[in-house]
Parts: sequence; structure tokens; C-alpha cells
Amino acid sequence: MAQQALIDPQGEAGHQVAGRWTVLAVAVSSAARVELRRYELPSPNEMWELDDAPILSIVMPRAEGTQGEIMFDLGDRRRHKVGRLLLRPGGIAMHSRGDGGMLDILTCRFDPVRFAAATGLSDWDSHRLSCCASINSPMLMTLAERLKQETVAPEFGSDMAVEALVELLMVELARLFGRLRQRDAGQGGLAPWQLARIDEVLRATDGVWPTTQALANLCGISRSHLSRSFAATTGVALSDHAAAIRLERAQDMIRGGLLPMNRIAETLGFATASAFSAAFRRATGLTPRAFRQSFH
Repeated sequence: MAQQALIDPQGEAGHQVAGRWTVLAVAVSSAARVELRRYELPSPNEMWELDDAPILSIVMPRAEGTQGEIMFDLGDRRRHKVGRLLLRPGGIAMHSRGDGGMLDILTCRFDPVRFAAATGLSDWDSHRLSCCASINSPMLMTLAERLKQETVAPEFGSDMAVEALVELLMVELARLFGRLRQRDAGQGGLAPWQLARIDEVLRATDGVWPTTQALANLCGISRSHLSRSFAATTGVALSDHAAAIRLERAQDMIRGGLLPMNRIAETLGFATASAFSAAFRRATGLTPRAFRQSFH
């Protein structure tokens, strides 16, 4: 399999990117190689990358957060804000700029032939590439978190679990971009700016959690239209997506260890710390305090 390499804007190969990271854990399936990598990058950081294989990257949260943007060397070369989930198609150079520092990233490097056969994804244009920069999928995030667990702490049957999870990741990517094609063909759905506005509000809310009606108002559509179109576009209900972001934000703040539980509860719109604790335990099987202790 070809090495991933840093390149300059003209495409000349430079030193290997592998010098920028430490591999903390590895899992291998018949369709992909999975690595948990710890990057130690200069601040700010800027680089070009190219690989002949598609790579799904899942950025692990850190207390200070992350900021970055990417540009694919194809089409209109627009810059896109990077999300927690990023897909880099094989054979397309990508320029990234970010705040650098220490960052843990789970990478799933797919075999190009298996990926194309399983997903049907091979022709990339500017519009589809823009969706690769920040993939909005609670299902993919859930699968990625489970894949990380099986990679970092393998148990009985982990080989089979990794094999199945990699296959499911490809299935979900195929479904996600299939829905995108349907939307582009005029079969309903939300525009990218509407999806981005919803996520922006859910991730920035401090206090009262936004209602479906409030989100619909931001998108300029009715409440029923929003609920129906969001499900058609993403494959998940808006309420489930909002709950997933709420839980993700809770986990990020707990991992950071800087805020008391009552402040986290208040930020995420819970009436009391006990209500937050009960909701968190239903979703994860752990109390917030037990979850925090697992990282120390």
C-alpha cells in the first residue's frame, strides 16, 4: 500500500507525514487499516497531503477544542471548515490549515478497490468534496467510537468486530452520499447552509436548548418541513441528531475537566444537574462523574 506523504502545491513529494505522528494502536481488517494516531504539530499548522486510498479521519475531542479548514485540489478549490468526521478521497491532494498542537485522530485507511466496490464512490466533484470536510452523521460517529474501542482495547472477538465495523462504515458512507445525490436530483432535503446552521446553533448553545421550531425559523421553513427534510437528507431524525450532539458536547466538557457538573448541565439546557446525570447515564451507562474518572 502506498505511503501517505506531504507534498507541496505543485505535487512534489516531501518528507513522510508519518514523522508527524505516533501510532498508539492498530487494527487491521480485510478492507482497511485502522490506526489511532497522536499528532504533535506546530501551531499554527499547514500542510498538503496525498494518498491513493480513501481515508476516514475521526478527530478525538480535546479540552481546548480544535479549529481548522481544508481545501481539496480539485474543481473550485474552496476552503471548508473541518468537522469531527472527515473523508479524504483517494488520489486527491488536500491542503489543511489548523491550530496544531497535540491531537489524537483515528484513521481508517480503506483499500481503494474494496471501498469503490462497497460504496460506489469514485467520481468526485466540488459539491461532494465539500460534504467530505465535515460529515454530519451520528451513525458514523457511533461506529467510529466503537471502532476506536475495539482498536485500543481489543477483547475476545475484536477481529470480527473490526471487520464488521469497517464494512458498516462503508455502508453508511454509501448511504450518506446516496442521499446527497437524491437531494441534488431534486428529491427533497435540506441545503448545506441549512444543515450547517443547525449544527452551528446546536454546538454553540449555552443555556436554553433550541426547539425544533426555533431551528426551523433559522432555516426559513416550517417545523414539519424541517423534521421531514432533515430525516430525508441525513437518514436520522432531527431529535436524535440533536441528542447526539448534546451528548457529544457533554462528553467533551467532562473530558476537559474544567467545568463542574452543574455548569455543564446549565450549558446544555438541563433544568438540574440531576436531570443531566440521569440523561447521561441512560445514553452511556455511566454517570458523568464515573465517565470523568475513566479519563484520569
